Amino acid sequence: IFDQNCCLTMAEEEGQPKEPTFEWLPEGMKALADGEYDAIVLGTGLKECVISGLLSVQGKKVLQVDRNGYYGADGASLNLTTLFEKFQAGTPPEGLGANRDYNVDLIPKFIMATGNLTKMLLHTKVTRYLEFKSITGSYVYASGKVQKVPANPSEALASGLMGLFEKRRFRSFLIYVDAYKEEDPSTHAGRDLTTMTMRQLYTDFGMQPATHEFISHAMCLELDDTHMDKPALPTVKALQTY
Repeated sequence: IFDQNCCLTMAEEEGQPKEPTFEWLPEGMKALADGEYDAIVLGTGLKECVISGLLSVQGKKVLQVDRNGYYGADGASLNLTTLFEKFQAGTPPEGLGANRDYNVDLIPKFIMATGNLTKMLLHTKVTRYLEFKSITGSYVYASGKVQKVPANPSEALASGLMGLFEKRRFRSFLIYVDAYKEEDPSTHAGRDLTTMTMRQLYTDFGMQPATHEFISHAMCLELDDTHMDKPALPTVKALQTY
């Protein structure tokens, strides 16, 4: 049986917890935090979270705040309602389903599996609440279809992105890139990638412009075409990495 009067009496006798106050707090103002901190981090983006995590594992008391009603800043993953609110698009149509069915990334989150960022994240013990997953593939929209970007010679032969002869040229290109080692001239096949441009390298293998595009943008993750007239070595290294 719940006795409201009894509970009120007990609360009065025991005393309600007082709001925290500090000497530096202006009169009439309320403290929004529950104590004093070694560091205050503004924002919950990736870099802010990494900084907070590194400070925390060093034993520092950290307060992290965000002006948004969700975590992640520009890199947040939003449910359907929050997504529509952010872009002022009104109320989500009922036909789109439930909020829990959506987790929309504002920006892609790809990190290198053996990179320094992964090491920092592991050091801050985010694996307690964060899972990593390898990328199973990349896709492009071409000729009215969604096509998988070939990542090895066997996929190149099965790809619908290229004709038979282009597949052979693409396969030869991938084999060359896979075997290429900057410090070993025997793998260079007579090409100096510090002077040869990426456009010249593509042309040297006889590949078509459409193939240049998906290699550079879908496989090497180049954002524009400025790399085409620069030495090929950085782009080749990017292809080896990604």
